[in-house]
Amino acid sequence: MVASESTCAFELTGSKWLGAETEFYVGIEGISGTGILWNTAFITAMEEWTIETPFTFTFKEEYRDPCTNDGLNGVDFVEDYCGSEFGKNTLGITVVRYENTILGEPNLVQADIILNGSEKFDIFGGALPPFGPLSDRYDFRRAALHELGHVIGLEHEDTKQAIMAPEISDIDRLQPDDIAGVEALYSGLDSCEIKDLNFGITVAALETGDCNVKELTVGGDDTSYVDIYRFQLHGTTKLEFVMSSPILESVLILATPQLEYLGVDSDIEGDCNSTLISTLEAGNYLLLANTYNEEVKESCTVIGPYQLKTVLLSPQVLGANSSLLGGSSSAQFRGGITIDNGASYGNRFKPEDSLDMTAEITMDPAHIGQAGFLVVGAFLDDQILFLNEQGEFEYANPIPNPLTRAASKVLGSDESITIFTDLVPATLGIESIVVDFFIGYGLDSNPEELYFHQIPLNLTISP
Repeated sequence: MVASESTCAFELTGSKWLGAETEFYVGIEGISGTGILWNTAFITAMEEWTIETPFTFTFKEEYRDPCTNDGLNGVDFVEDYCGSEFGKNTLGITVVRYENTILGEPNLVQADIILNGSEKFDIFGGALPPFGPLSDRYDFRRAALHELGHVIGLEHEDTKQAIMAPEISDIDRLQPDDIAGVEALYSGLDSCEIKDLNFGITVAALETGDCNVKELTVGGDDTSYVDIYRFQLHGTTKLEFVMSSPILESVLILATPQLEYLGVDSDIEGDCNSTLISTLEAGNYLLLANTYNEEVKESCTVIGPYQLKTVLLSPQVLGANSSLLGGSSSAQFRGGITIDNGASYGNRFKPEDSLDMTAEITMDPAHIGQAGFLVVGAFLDDQILFLNEQGEFEYANPIPNPLTRAASKVLGSDESITIFTDLVPATLGIESIVVDFFIGYGLDSNPEELYFHQIPLNLTISP
């Protein structure tokens, strides 16, 4: 929880909606005695939760039967509880349906609000009137606020002032405890450190003091430790993740930033290691290095060091396009560095490795068939080098005008560039270096314009 027990006392099970949002179908017929449409009051109740908390309700003004398991959220007055009797003094019931997930409690996937049509409802604010025409009525809007809290994932609150109190009262708006409950339920990622994933080798450990799954998912009883890494892809890419340790029972989980789980390797057969291979579209992702809540075999523990290796199994998409003069191009750039003839790609290598580096350009259709040129630039520290047509890098200080060309040619639909082959850094006296490569092209008709990518192709050499 994000607040102490003395401040808030909300109740959470941990079940929640993926992405902190859901859509309701609202088609309640009729109007209240005070002249307000039932539909309007329900929509304003949803809007209050949306404005005051991290949760978002959207809606369609269409009717859906709340007694039907159709995967859609509906609401209506019903004379009985979908064929059963309502309990005594029950104004409404929220029926929720769940779907199991890899970590934490099951996700919510459907929630229907069934209001007791045998009770007398109206719509009014303020304290419950002790006498007068509304004294025998229940305020529909505050009942809707309460049931929508159950939809979000909140339980009843018995000790603090809250709309989620088990009985209707003078409270007709969300209270700090209600808001804090939603913030806690949907802010688990804020409780954990999220590190940038290194496309190469990372050495770390799962140990006392690390974030655990219960903190991450806000609920349940899984206290296994977890490290969270984020990464971004700029195009469809195949990757291999390997979590290895001589003593730590390793579990790898791939997820979206909303914790929608995309893949897991939790196999406990054999050694303590875990491997996960996946082809992912462009976007942002999380990789979770996890273990078990308790030991599952004698040879592996639930606390200890691990090595995380991330390997690209396809060339890297090098981000959005840019140009020197602001021109437009739909070309796509892709490149990679390999030591195993293209079986895998990476950016971190040892001085003794034999490296091959290639790049590909899928050309803008408007530029296909035009006379042009290819350019490869290498940026390290304060130095810039360009690949010439003899396949050698030459220093550019100052930058030449025109730019040094790696090739001059009529541009095809797909252009491939071999930047180097069988390059062993150690033979050149290189033991440690960081270089960012950029690949570009231009047209002879406008030689000062250069089209290139925004994300560099990085090469890091270290012992």
